[in-house]
Amino acid sequence: MSSFQLPNWATGISGDLYSGAVETLSGAKTIGSDDRMVLKLDPGGSARDVNLPAEENISAGGQFYLIVNAADAAEALTVKDDAGNTIGTVSQNQIGLYFNSGLDDNGDAASWVEVFNV
Repeated sequence: MSSFQLPNWATGISGDLYSGAVETLSGAKTIGSDDRMVLKLDPGGSARDVNLPAEENISAGGQFYLIVNAADAAEALTVKDDAGNTIGTVSQNQIGLYFNSGLDDNGDAASWVEVFNV
């Protein structure tokens, strides 16, 4: 059993979990359908924006992203929704968890939330 295997209660969450690779950014990062749920990102010498997927593209089962800032200096990752609204900031050596439940109580696309940042 992999240490990154999802527990049975989380089987509704879609996506692959972790590639093990550090991605060095040269500009803003827009999370796409090929990205894993755990992203270890090096801002590459400057603060960068990380854009979450559009709420309308999240499955009804929900989606989360764990963003690890692997910077070697004080370079922040500003996490935004697809409308450009800041959801949170992940500073050097911090981890942020961002979640979207897929649908709100009215059946509409739910908003992204920052669950924690440590």
